[in-house]
Amino acid sequence: MKVALVVGHKKNSPGACNDKYNICEFEFNVKLVQKIDCLLDERCETDIVYRDSYKGLPDKINDLSPNLVVCFHANAFNTKAFGAETLYYHKSKKGKKIAEIFQSGFVNSLKSYNRGVKPKSSEQRGGYVLRYTNAPCVLIEPFFMDNDEECSTMVDGLGKLAVVCRDSIYESIEEVM
Repeated sequence: MKVALVVGHKKNSPGACNDKYNICEFEFNVKLVQKIDCLLDERCETDIVYRDSYKGLPDKINDLSPNLVVCFHANAFNTKAFGAETLYYHKSKKGKKIAEIFQSGFVNSLKSYNRGVKPKSSEQRGGYVLRYTNAPCVLIEPFFMDNDEECSTMVDGLGKLAVVCRDSIYESIEEVM
């Protein structure tokens, strides 16, 4: 089974940031994806994907021919919002099931507030990559980067988050693929 682990954002466009902990979404996601990659065993061949351009990202992913795509992000809103959500393309039944698996892991294992699984069209935030990858794809947002408490919990618990993501990948492979 081939899994594409897509790092959200890029170095010169780092996404949401937390000033107190001096970390941005891109940097956090690089560390998380590398840790997940180390935790996966022979059941998964992985490709770590870094974004060059948003419009070109689906083609870059599709060129690798993965069976499953997981895009790693973190939310931001008003420094007070909290919780986890997982996005999927609204017409993808497999994507929805995979999103439910990841969301369940965040809620049950990490005790995250459940913001739910959210269907997205190609025109909505995150929807372009969800729509135009050939393999089932989810976009995870396990916490709010601008919420100091959640950011601290995730930075300190990076290993635990990586295990939840690894387990969700395995469960997705067994139940959906």
